[in-house]
Amino acid sequence: TGDGKGKSPSAFGMVLRALGHGLRVGVVQFIKGSQASGELTFLLQQGLLGSGPQAAVQFHAMATGCTWNSSDWQADKAAADRAWQAALQMLRDPGISLLVLDELTLLLKYQYLTLDELLPALQARPPMMNVVLTGREAPAPLLALADTVSEIASTRHAFQAGIKAQAGVDF
Repeated sequence: TGDGKGKSPSAFGMVLRALGHGLRVGVVQFIKGSQASGELTFLLQQGLLGSGPQAAVQFHAMATGCTWNSSDWQADKAAADRAWQAALQMLRDPGISLLVLDELTLLLKYQYLTLDELLPALQARPPMMNVVLTGREAPAPLLALADTVSEIASTRHAFQAGIKAQAGVDF
């Protein structure tokens, strides 16, 4: 959590680490735009994406863009609900060793998901599944449930100097 850059890249580093050990991984990207990220492009190029127990990586992207730019809460809520259903399926899959719920905290912030829905689902996951949540403003009850919490602070960001988002660095 935190305002700094690097939360999602850190989570995807864990994805690579898990894949390197032959573990199955799930990824749900909430809020991210419809443009394919470098992470998704790489996984596709390597033939790692799929569905079912044979896939190295199960992947679902909400792909509606940045909610703070949206004018249609209902459409975003429907997309968030579909993404949450994909996350719930992965949370119940005992074959998944690592599940990344990228930008999930924004679902809480924009009230697409409640802690009353999230916390029991996390607690009911298979015992050996590690779940990584990313996003700003993680609420205290979520932090209290976590085994590990990292706060990423922002000291400086290239965008503040007028440098636009760059492929391979920012997406």
